[in-house]
Amino acid sequence: MIYTLLLGLWLLGSPSSPPTGKTYAVVVGIADYERLSNRTGDLRFADRDARRFAAFLRSKAGGQVAASQLRLLTNRQATQSAIQQALTLFQRATPVDRVIFYFSGHGLPDSFVPYDGSPGLTSSYLPHSAVKQAFFRSGANTKLCIADACLSGSMTRQTAVSPTRAVISGLPQSGNVAMLLASRSTESAVEAGRLEGGAFTHYLLDGLAGRADQNRDHLVTIRELHRYVSPRVQSLTSGRQAPVFFGHFSDQLVVSHP
Repeated sequence: MIYTLLLGLWLLGSPSSPPTGKTYAVVVGIADYERLSNRTGDLRFADRDARRFAAFLRSKAGGQVAASQLRLLTNRQATQSAIQQALTLFQRATPVDRVIFYFSGHGLPDSFVPYDGSPGLTSSYLPHSAVKQAFFRSGANTKLCIADACLSGSMTRQTAVSPTRAVISGLPQSGNVAMLLASRSTESAVEAGRLEGGAFTHYLLDGLAGRADQNRDHLVTIRELHRYVSPRVQSLTSGRQAPVFFGHFSDQLVVSHP
C-alpha cells in the first residue's frame, strides 16, 4: 500500500463509491462559554456554524440524515459529559455506515474545550483521544472528524511504527478515517465577520454544497473538497491559517451529493 502526502492529506489510490448505509453524526458548536465572556474569549459564530453543518447533513446533498441519527449540541448543551454521551451514538453504526464528528469552538493542544471547560483545568476538557476512542468503538467503515478550532492540527500527531511508515496516534488503521481540520497544530482558526462564520466552515459548506465539484458529476470527493477549501482559507487569512486534511482514505471518498 502506497501513501502520498499532499498538503497534509494522506491519499489512498482506490476509488470509493457513494455510501449506501446510514450516517451517524455528533455536531457541536460553542460560542457562549460558561466561564468566558465576550471580553475574555467567547466566540461569535461557532454555534451558528454547527447549526449550518447540521442543516447540511439533513439536506439531500448531506444524505438527509434522520433526527434519530444526529446529535446537535450548542452552547450550554455542549458540556463535557453531554458530548461524551453523544459520542456513544457511533456504536450503533455498522460497516456500511459512516460516522461524523464536527466541532466548532475553542481548541487546545490535544483537546477541545466544552461549554463547561475551566481555564487551566485539563480534566474539564474533551481530549482528542475521546473522539478517537469513539471511532475505535464504532463499526462504521468511514469515519470523519471535522474541527473548526484553533490548534486543531494537533490531532494529526503521529507514532512511528517503522522507519518508512507512521500512523496517526490513536486512530483506527482500517477503512476510511479522515480528519478535516481548520488549521495546523500551531495556528489559530479565524472567524470572519463578513462571512458571519468561521472561515474554514464557510468554505467547507460552500464546497459540500457543490462548488467543489470540479468535474460536475454531482459528487464531491474529499480530494475535490480539499482543493476547494484550502486555498480559499489561506487567501482569506493571508496565509495565517492552512487547513489540514489527514488520515487514511481514498482520495475518491465521496463526502457530498449536490
